[in-house]
Amino acid sequence: MTKTITFLTLLTMSLHAVADEYVCTSEGIVRSISVEYAQIGWKVPCKVRYDKPAEGGTSEYPWSAKATPGYCEDRAAFLAGKLENWGWQCEHFEASVDDE
Repeated sequence: MTKTITFLTLLTMSLHAVADEYVCTSEGIVRSISVEYAQIGWKVPCKVRYDKPAEGGTSEYPWSAKATPGYCEDRAAFLAGKLENWGWQCEHFEASVDDE
């Protein structure tokens, strides 16, 4: 089920390159955290996307960076860690992004 959710999440974000994603679950509720890049191979600009499909299908972009590589990845890991501290279980996926 988790792999299906990850695939669907990646499919819906086809306009952006995605390298890091966390899929977090708690009591049957799923949330995902992903890092989106404007171009494949670029580390900036980037945005952290936080999806809550079971809660009205909301998507938030709590952080972004225009010139600091690694910032979005750090923030995504921070948010996943915060959810884990609250009892969620998060699985980290790294998609391979080709440098072009």
